[in-house]
Amino acid sequence: MMIEEKQISPKRFIYVFGMFVVSVISVFILAYGKKLLLDQALCLLALFFCYWVVFILSLIHQRKIGKFTYKDTTYRNLFLISTLGWLLMILTNYIPDLFGPVLLVGFLYVAVCDSSLSLASCIFMDLLYCFITGTNNYILYCYCILSIFGILFAYYLKENKNETRIINYLLILMIQFFVPFIFYVFTFGKVNLDRLNQFVVLALLYTVIIYFGFGVLVRFDQREEQIAYETFLDDEYSLIVDIMHFSIGEYLHARKVSDLARECAAQIGANELLAACGGLYYRIGILEGEPIVDNSIKIAQKNCLPREVVQILYEYKGINQRPLSPESAIVQMVDSVLTKVEAMRDEMDSSWNQEMLIYQTLNEYSNEGMYDDSNITMNQFLKIRNVLVMKGDLYDYRDNQ
Repeated sequence: MMIEEKQISPKRFIYVFGMFVVSVISVFILAYGKKLLLDQALCLLALFFCYWVVFILSLIHQRKIGKFTYKDTTYRNLFLISTLGWLLMILTNYIPDLFGPVLLVGFLYVAVCDSSLSLASCIFMDLLYCFITGTNNYILYCYCILSIFGILFAYYLKENKNETRIINYLLILMIQFFVPFIFYVFTFGKVNLDRLNQFVVLALLYTVIIYFGFGVLVRFDQREEQIAYETFLDDEYSLIVDIMHFSIGEYLHARKVSDLARECAAQIGANELLAACGGLYYRIGILEGEPIVDNSIKIAQKNCLPREVVQILYEYKGINQRPLSPESAIVQMVDSVLTKVEAMRDEMDSSWNQEMLIYQTLNEYSNEGMYDDSNITMNQFLKIRNVLVMKGDLYDYRDNQ
């Protein structure tokens, strides 16, 4: 059974609330000096509220079904992109009509979201902007079409990240120039040479920004998972500091399980960061006492630990469920061996006795079927066992407390 998320993370709540605050401030900035009537302002408020209710529900659903690059995201990247998107919409106020940077906003959202959430966000921003500023329908049509084209093209480039042919960016340049130009003709019925020159310059500028910036944003978003794991494994992270304050001995045990689990994972080609993180927080529930497993899950979900790590904590010692992944099996092996060695170290007078204890412990669990559901082969099991035997000298860490 895969563990379900049981509570709202404060981190995610903060970032979602931050997006809401930024959007409210941006709307007030756009509306400043527009002299909206009271009934118009109330309608705007109701529309805004309805959108955010639906947006938050969609956001939660999209994350749970893995539509974000990092499925356990805290929405930090989305908060940054949303803030930048609203800044661009405010900037649109000071740019010639029909040529606001809405195409850039579409590329921004696609860098961190799937196409449906990006489309909904961009179209709503376009509608809100045109409603507040009182622009004509042609500008609204232009911005909505630019958003649609931009999102579709951005999604294509994101899915074909090795596709860097110059023809793609020439097409973006053509879209960014011709769509506003066509609606300019519809609006004014003639061509103004000065305005045409402005359109060419802005189209070139937006295309250059996309050429150099979109790939950077996508790579930045793709690094969120690695950055998250590195943060969780850092000794300065708040949860690790809490473990240190609770017990230095517990911290040293957790760190040793983490280090050994990472090395074992590397030996069999498993996820090293997942094994290291699972090992480090395997007994985190001890901070709040019994039941350890339930408290571990609560603490992990509150701090936005990856769901794979939460699953390892749920499978603690096979109490609720036997390990379902190689990383979970590795953590269970390392923790079990290390715990037994710690408990019996005073009774062991040689490294030979320690090796026998490791063999006996792991063989017993294996014979009981502890690792049958973890997809670990016998060859991998032997490699893990060999690492634990060869690293026997590392169990002396408690002498350095």
